[in-house]
Amino acid sequence: MRPVGFDTVKVCYICADHGIPILGRKGCSTHVRETVRSLQGCGHKTFVLTANAGDDHEGNSEIEIIEIPPLRKKWLGSDLRHYFYNFRAEGVARRLFAERKPDVIYERYSLYSTVGARLARRYNLPRILEVNSFLVQEQRTRLHLPAIAERVEKHILLRARHVIVLSALLRDGFSKLGVPDERMTIMPMAVDVKRFRSDVAAVDLCELADVSAGSTTVGYIGTLSAWHGIDLLHQIAREFIDRSLPITIVVIGGDPGKVAEHRRRVAEAGVGERLKFVGSVPYHDVPRYLSALDITLIPASHPWSSPTKLFEYQAMAKPSIAPRLAPVQEAMTHGEEGLLFEPDNVEEMIDQIVMLHESPELRDKMGLASRERVVRSHAWEHNVEGIIEIFDRLIREKQQSNAGD
Repeated sequence: MRPVGFDTVKVCYICADHGIPILGRKGCSTHVRETVRSLQGCGHKTFVLTANAGDDHEGNSEIEIIEIPPLRKKWLGSDLRHYFYNFRAEGVARRLFAERKPDVIYERYSLYSTVGARLARRYNLPRILEVNSFLVQEQRTRLHLPAIAERVEKHILLRARHVIVLSALLRDGFSKLGVPDERMTIMPMAVDVKRFRSDVAAVDLCELADVSAGSTTVGYIGTLSAWHGIDLLHQIAREFIDRSLPITIVVIGGDPGKVAEHRRRVAEAGVGERLKFVGSVPYHDVPRYLSALDITLIPASHPWSSPTKLFEYQAMAKPSIAPRLAPVQEAMTHGEEGLLFEPDNVEEMIDQIVMLHESPELRDKMGLASRERVVRSHAWEHNVEGIIEIFDRLIREKQQSNAGD
């Protein structure tokens, strides 16, 4: 028997990361929105507290977002801006909690963000902390006080009633910090399999991206951050030209400044025939662009990251080529849903692309296997079922503790 009122639990979702626009086009933005949508789809009333609401409102009106703007004083430095933001966020949150009376807190971990832990303690609420990266390690070069950031990170993790991580590598790292394994759950990214499906009408890449008719299209969608391996695509395009291979790489996404810079480099290197930068597109149009591709690609990724794009590729029934990293291998098997290459091995990446270019039958077979796997294991419904089970357990524990008092 479930706890009384659990079927209509009120969830406060907290995302204090200044760089994640909830209504934005980043993969992390999608992750927040789809988690909230799925919770709401299960009947749970959910509102989002965030430092960055974003501005891509189309198709997102059902999500209630309350923006608590970040501090803008540059003289504080990144570390102190994030730390002092806690006081502003907590002040607003207390007023909202008094009015909304949420039952649980779901928080996406952000640097220096102690607001979730403080609210959970003040109101005696179960709290799930979702951790998507070794943030201090990832952003160390931007931090002025990395040692303090590490201590705060450990404090935040240890105070969480339960921690959701994207990969086994993250779980193992936090286990070494002292987080008990039984308080952690591995939950990779997921995808809306109803939105991303193989029968979506494709855009015309010949018209929109000047792709030559008859060319095999290899696509990447996402931000143009250096760690995504976008620079490698320039090298690969040159190889396609030198070998007279009718293969075109289509890059979808990126902020205008980075897109312009890559287009400039493409023009200077003379590889424009084989490397196209489309730029950012609305999220609701992403399936149409993916539908137009023959092969999908992840040039590089963090070793602990579970790429959202991989599951979107798979849901569209596309074969994927990706680096041989643990989180990727948890989601696809070499030779079944796609092909793997050793990280940073450009020659092997090219070989895998050429193999699929030469075998449309293999592409179709892998694409079907990809769709079957993602529907079976990585639809958002599966993730939210797991989240609800954790909330169920935490609420039970809270009730039992209150009864004992």
